[in-house]
Amino acid sequence: MTVRKASLALLVAGLAAATISSAAPAGSAARALYVSPHGRAGAADVDCASAGYSSVQAAIDAAPAGATVDVCRGSYSEDVVISAPLKLVGQKGAVIHGTPTANGMCDQNGPFGPGSTPCLAGITVASSDVTVRGLTVTGAIGEGILVTGSLTGHSIGRVLIRGNRVLDNDADGKPSKAHSPYPPCKPHGQIPGDCGEGIHLMGVYDSIVSHNRVEGNSGGILLSDELGPTYDNKIGHNFVTANLYDCGITVPGHNAHALDANGNRQPSVAGVYDNVIFRNRITGNGITEEGAGILFANASAGTGAYDNLVSHNYIAGNEMAGVTMHAHVLPPGKYEDLSGNRIVGNTIGPNNLGGDPDAFECAFQCRPHPLRQTTGILVFGAVPLDVTIAHNHIRRNEFGIWLGKGKMVTASLKHNLFRNVVKSVVRSR
Repeated sequence: MTVRKASLALLVAGLAAATISSAAPAGSAARALYVSPHGRAGAADVDCASAGYSSVQAAIDAAPAGATVDVCRGSYSEDVVISAPLKLVGQKGAVIHGTPTANGMCDQNGPFGPGSTPCLAGITVASSDVTVRGLTVTGAIGEGILVTGSLTGHSIGRVLIRGNRVLDNDADGKPSKAHSPYPPCKPHGQIPGDCGEGIHLMGVYDSIVSHNRVEGNSGGILLSDELGPTYDNKIGHNFVTANLYDCGITVPGHNAHALDANGNRQPSVAGVYDNVIFRNRITGNGITEEGAGILFANASAGTGAYDNLVSHNYIAGNEMAGVTMHAHVLPPGKYEDLSGNRIVGNTIGPNNLGGDPDAFECAFQCRPHPLRQTTGILVFGAVPLDVTIAHNHIRRNEFGIWLGKGKMVTASLKHNLFRNVVKSVVRSR
């Protein structure tokens, strides 16, 4: 079986399995609760005309496990937190508009340690076995939709985020504000604040993010592991565009416990691995600040983002390379893991429109200068890593595939097609 056919079979089988596992628990209640701007307590609550709730959060709080909360046409100014298994379904024209008033507290475990922050995402999913479908989510200070584990329970799973319009969120991350009430948005030294992007999976497994439009946020979709491993998720058929301050899809290792002291993987503890990113359209991201189409990176020693698959996406017009991998310099005896990622069967147009500040070319007797040529795929390895790059169509770039630094990158390059590319493969010193 060819690499392309094998990857397609994996995608179909994986998506089918994930769809089954994201269903509501067996025997769960089938009751529906209705939310309308004109809803009132004590109404029959059998359809939108007789809705019993005017607040999405009030209906969620009243819903038994496994129920459906049906959000009728209208605008709802509130931040919503889902803490039990249920389905949140929007009818056409249902809009959740985030507010500056938090609805409770949420766990965080960012680069400066664990803690609790206000829940300022438009929708926060803090339970397994949840569906969020058919809503427009906009105007939140933090993420549009945040799916999050916890410091005590760690990762959650079987969440379906499908068919939503996640527009113009991360309000305090464009650009980031030192006085933001949402701590993840605050800049730390030279690192800009990261409000979490339009859709954020943080400590999540066996879940699906599909057929969403993610536009106008600081960044698009983020998978991270602050609260536990993020793995076996399917990110497919999304339209991720014009998120001007960060990447289209970001896959970073944030948790320093993904590896032990000897560099061995600890997948039950942390790490971002075995996720599939497929058939997304990823365009025009990071243009105002910095952002790749899809970025793999690690934040510090002990972190890992490995064994993920990027397949059959269309990626063009992003500020950094279409698919970018950054493995940075570490002190002696420290480890990070960015190996085993596969980039297969993608169509990649011109990218790296603004240049990559972390990757360097040699010029003038090898004086380093930032890589500014348009580039399809860029792999920067200051520590050893291996990557598979196969069956991609790369068009209209100066560099098709750029590999550096030195001999740190081991790349399996197979059957890539280059059109209107000046240098197909560049190996930098």
